[in-house]
Amino acid sequence: MSSKHKYLVILPARLGAQRLPKKPLRLLGSLPIIGHTFNGVKSLFEHIHVATDDEDIATACLALDIPCIMTSSEHRNGTTRTLEAYQSLGQDFDYIINVQGDEAFISEEVLRPLLDLLEEKSPEAATLRAPLPEYHSNSNVFVVTDSAQNALYFSRSPIPAGRDAKPTRYQHVGVYAFTPKALKEYCSLSPTPLEQMEMLEQLRWLEHGNNWAVATAPSKPLSIDTPADLERAEFFLKKLNQG
Repeated sequence: MSSKHKYLVILPARLGAQRLPKKPLRLLGSLPIIGHTFNGVKSLFEHIHVATDDEDIATACLALDIPCIMTSSEHRNGTTRTLEAYQSLGQDFDYIINVQGDEAFISEEVLRPLLDLLEEKSPEAATLRAPLPEYHSNSNVFVVTDSAQNALYFSRSPIPAGRDAKPTRYQHVGVYAFTPKALKEYCSLSPTPLEQMEMLEQLRWLEHGNNWAVATAPSKPLSIDTPADLERAEFFLKKLNQG
């Protein structure tokens, strides 16, 4: 893509998910989930790497011709793994974008609003939201923003509450863009109370007084966190392939 910024995309991937063990290597159709995620971003970016601590994931990436960086097994979240992968490359980038390795339905359509935001406003950190999908998921994360489209809060509870009327709600999309400076700063910060209460790593950035600029995608790609999600993903994939 033609742009004023140079982007690095890191796809953090691990095998330790409790609700869906070995998730990045689970087959969706004939391709592992990590392969679908890579295919969803490769049309937009030149520099893309999977970051993992698992040899099986690295082997699968090698078979699929996906660049892969081995990282420490000590990481608590994908953002610190992303920093290690970025630093190991020894190259300069304007933004490092963390796309979770299980985002099998990520696409140019979903990512384009984020890139437009980065190109136009150059925030230090940015992420994505999307309207609620028609299907229900127990993995929903909601986000509310201020009038300048900066995040006010992220929660696993439906927000805003909407006491007297049905509110317009948005789901968070698990994509994070940082300048190198902001990425290093995030990874130097201590975990925070709300982050630990909600189990949402993005709250750490807010609780330390920083801003998330938020772009709005037209739809939220299906997240795959449970066996039920994987079954739904198979159904979605068949519909996509038919249409």
